[in-house]
Amino acid sequence: MINLDETIKFVEKPSSEVYSLKVVQGPYLGVIYTYGKVSLHEDEANCELKIEFKFKLEEVPDNLNEEELKKSTDFKNFMGDILSQLLEDNDTITDYNTQNTN
Repeated sequence: MINLDETIKFVEKPSSEVYSLKVVQGPYLGVIYTYGKVSLHEDEANCELKIEFKFKLEEVPDNLNEEELKKSTDFKNFMGDILSQLLEDNDTITDYNTQNTN
């Protein structure tokens, strides 16, 4: 499990209404990205919830290649793990789901 407090921080961009995430530890240090559309799909056969998401790279440090990051399965998995943890830690989503089951 990724320690969110040590791995990312939320950053504001004056030109955007949404927060971006800045990686502050690990192999993607310095990358700033923003999640776009997020979709959750239930995989009943494997009893899993699949997360699909769009993203935009806002800033990429000189030691990393933007095009390689966009194609990198490892980087997408990293962002997916972060997103999954953010969703799990967010009580608002749980509250919304329980309120709308009737």
